[in-house]
Amino acid sequence: MSRLTGRAKLPGLAQPVLIAERERIARELSKFTVYRLFGIGLKLQAASSRDGDPAVTWRLHECVQELDLAISDLRRLVFNLDARHGH
Repeated sequence: MSRLTGRAKLPGLAQPVLIAERERIARELSKFTVYRLFGIGLKLQAASSRDGDPAVTWRLHECVQELDLAISDLRRLVFNLDARHGH
């Protein structure tokens, strides 16, 4: 099972409840988490342009790249959650 597209069913949850919960998670991830990570990335980029130490600049650049990957993963996850239910 893929960590992003796993389709395990939660025991004890009725299908409509599970669908509603997936939709809620998708909305919350999209609204809050992705925007927060994007904002952190912008702050790190700004800090890296101000610092004169090449090692610090490179480390901050690596952090921004990792945040970009995390944002892409979250967006893919949200899209997969929404796409399962025709949204």
